[in-house]
Amino acid sequence: MRVLTTALLFLALFAAVAQKKPADVQILETKAVRELTKISVDGKVRVTGEKPLKGLVIVFDFRSAEKEVVTSQKAIIDEDTLETGREGVFHSEMADSARAVRYTVRAFDMHEKELRVANPGPYPVE
Repeated sequence: MRVLTTALLFLALFAAVAQKKPADVQILETKAVRELTKISVDGKVRVTGEKPLKGLVIVFDFRSAEKEVVTSQKAIIDEDTLETGREGVFHSEMADSARAVRYTVRAFDMHEKELRVANPGPYPVE
């Protein structure tokens, strides 16, 4: 009986730890296009966290075919407080990096606290 009780206690504890917190930011759409001398990234995000965000900064990690980060680019969505459910758009341009073939997305608030992101990628560079 004690073994069963102990096993159930560990199972309940593991289940509580394993639950993920909901994402703070959701990537709704994003697209990176390689032009002659630059890469343009456009998209839309939604604040999905339980608490309002004090500013929103999106970071794009451009990766090589070997999945290594070649370069990163930052876009500021808004410097004001963003309420849950609010959407924002981003547009960023950077010098072309020939090795960049895909990218992932990270997010931070204006105090550089990393946020949880739903749909972080990887996305292709077209």
